[in-house]
Amino acid sequence: MKLFFTFVLSLGVGTLLVGCPSCSPEQAGAEEMPGRSHPAVSSVTLTVEGMSCPSCSVAVRTALKKLEGVKEARVSVAEKKAEVDYDPAKVTPEQIIEAVNKLGYKASPRPDSF
Repeated sequence: MKLFFTFVLSLGVGTLLVGCPSCSPEQAGAEEMPGRSHPAVSSVTLTVEGMSCPSCSVAVRTALKKLEGVKEARVSVAEKKAEVDYDPAKVTPEQIIEAVNKLGYKASPRPDSF
């Protein structure tokens, strides 16, 4: 059972109800309908050696986002890491690591990321 959250904003003139579209009553049963399932999303955190500037993080993020199945990629030069949300039915952590390594960086999974 999904919960429906509604936020109430008081603007002085009136009240505005804002609901989360993915939690709305119309969507609550959508997952249970045949053929309308949401893909599972997994996450992996990588250590990325060799990044030295903001352009490096852009290059890594762009390469990751080009992979089919990668939903989101957050890259930090300062922390030497990449956090990737992906659909395991479409891409594996090994493919994600390979995409980074092809750019000339050295990616490896962080021990606590699995």
